[in-house]
Amino acid sequence: LVVTTPEDQSQIAAYKPSGKIVVIPNGVDLTQFPQRTADPGGHRIVFIGAMDNRANIDAVSFFSLEVFPAIKERYGDATLDLVGARPVPAVLELAELSGITVTGRVPSMVEYLHQATICVVPMRTGFGIKNKTLEAMAAGVPVVGSDRGLEGLAVDGANTPLRALRANHVQEYISAITRLFEDPQLRAKLSQNGRLLIEDEYTWDRASQCYEQALTQSVVRG
Repeated sequence: LVVTTPEDQSQIAAYKPSGKIVVIPNGVDLTQFPQRTADPGGHRIVFIGAMDNRANIDAVSFFSLEVFPAIKERYGDATLDLVGARPVPAVLELAELSGITVTGRVPSMVEYLHQATICVVPMRTGFGIKNKTLEAMAAGVPVVGSDRGLEGLAVDGANTPLRALRANHVQEYISAITRLFEDPQLRAKLSQNGRLLIEDEYTWDRASQCYEQALTQSVVRG
């Protein structure tokens, strides 16, 4: 059995301790998500993901209703783009709030990432590595994410280069976003460190090699 994070591995192992469970993270196609060449500055926030996914609906509703109004109060020109296909009515209604745009399906997700100052991943439900987080890091966009949004990724802590800012509560999001809006050097640091992490550990080439190794070992054991 293959899972994408050690957290998933632990949960599955609780049901079948004797099972062989391999951790192989998801990957990113770096040709589709190239690193941006410049920091656009400004106060533009983006969230990317399918807008009919329950976890995404919860995330954008929480962020739009509880976090973004405080950001908008501090930065009058702040914007929030909710980018993704199939927005349900609850998501479409968020576009009625000042500064928020619901795009629906777009030709190129990476264009919106490159134009954003920050990408938020305020997930409160769901498990596993989030492709949206990997894609934002690959594109060189500073990420502010929850524990769920950053699950499975080494982004902070002792002996770990800072690759994203972590937030789980309203005030933590406000603080992290304010830091990034005010500090271009910090944005550059997260942009570079995030991209390097993806290049080193989260490409589809690397994932395919891990799958090949897991399958080979399974055949040998069989």
